[in-house]
Amino acid sequence: MLRELQQRGTAGAVAEALGYSPSAVSQQLAQLQREVGVPLVEKVGRRLRLTPAGEVLAARAKTLLDEARRAEEEALAASGRVAGTVRIVAFQTALLHVLAPALPGLASGYPDLTVDVLDEEFIRVLQALALQEIDVALTDEHSQLPRVRRPELVAEELLSEPVRVALPEGHPLAASGEPVPLDALPNELWVAGHVGTNHADVLERACLELAGYRPDVRYRTNDIMVMFAMIAHGGAVSVMPDLAFAEQQPGVVTRPLAGEPLRRRMVMWTRVGADVRPSVRALLDALRASAGELAARRPSLVRGPNVPKPECLS
Repeated sequence: MLRELQQRGTAGAVAEALGYSPSAVSQQLAQLQREVGVPLVEKVGRRLRLTPAGEVLAARAKTLLDEARRAEEEALAASGRVAGTVRIVAFQTALLHVLAPALPGLASGYPDLTVDVLDEEFIRVLQALALQEIDVALTDEHSQLPRVRRPELVAEELLSEPVRVALPEGHPLAASGEPVPLDALPNELWVAGHVGTNHADVLERACLELAGYRPDVRYRTNDIMVMFAMIAHGGAVSVMPDLAFAEQQPGVVTRPLAGEPLRRRMVMWTRVGADVRPSVRALLDALRASAGELAARRPSLVRGPNVPKPECLS
């Protein structure tokens, strides 16, 4: 609980993470203080803050918990048994085209393995991974908006893909088939993801940095089918990664971006050392194999550098 408090800052957040009531968390922390004999937490407004002694003990707690986790994972690795539950968060197109196709093989090859899947793009996904709330994350990164690497996490690029302009089929720039520069679209209406999503952020940054204007975002949605409808029927334009398959949607035309191209990367994240667990390793290998098969079918995709070959687990 002390380590969770160090990470989350409030008894309520600790209670939610661990499945206790806030009063139970407060009682446990008070009991810990009595046992140690020195104050470990202090109130600052409505929040709890660790004292210097609390910071020391929380650091030790992290070391002990990490060692316990490694011992458990090494024991599972020694058994060679692929079992238990592995939890993964993925963004929509990664789930559709890489994760979902990998699930039948995992189910048939490892009947004792349960894969919990959450379709989500939330800002704190890497924090959730570091806090062991999930085991694997698939995130998207753009050439204009890379994610910061963290020492406790391992990042592996699975694929990269081009980003294209998506236009209504009757748009004047759709007819020629030529690449479309962003600076040709300053007066357009745009559809983008919700504020704070990667799609919204990369659209605004690309228009500002590469073309010198702020896009007029008239429609916001995280549902890709709604985006397609706004393009086809609402007269909007947008930028779409290759795996959106926007060119297959009625009323939507895609064109390459002229000038400096944008690319999106699909990155697979795990905690350092987590791949010794047979369940995690089985999922990682299945995702690598699925990404490789997808890239073989779609030449516009590029496999990530230094992707290890999948291992066979007995």
